[in-house]
Amino acid sequence: MGNPKEVTATFLESQRLVPIMNQTKWRELIGAMCALPQLNPQVRIKYLQEDNPSGFAPIWWEQLEQTGLKNIEWLQIKAIQDISVGLLSPSLQTDYTDLIQEVLDRYSIPYTVEGDLFRITGYQRLQ
Repeated sequence: MGNPKEVTATFLESQRLVPIMNQTKWRELIGAMCALPQLNPQVRIKYLQEDNPSGFAPIWWEQLEQTGLKNIEWLQIKAIQDISVGLLSPSLQTDYTDLIQEVLDRYSIPYTVEGDLFRITGYQRLQ
């Protein structure tokens, strides 16, 4: 078995995946999100060589880099956050769409919007 870089390169080639994001763009995203303490979105991440990504969960942006930014195939950010105020009361919703879009646009981070989800693509499949 080869080293991790060779294994990743072989996987990317076999799956016809090309990088869209680079380390600089990921770090800009992380820095900008950390600078917004009021923003604590739910995030879902799909890593390379992972079949089924886990569900949405809060993220610690500072720790994301430790997981290996080069291994992120895509990342989804939920723009609308449901906040529970009690068992008998309906949850409150906070819409972070404008904040998230402002960050992504400011740093020219490529994204798509699917409903209330922003999807940042780390790798794209060639046709």
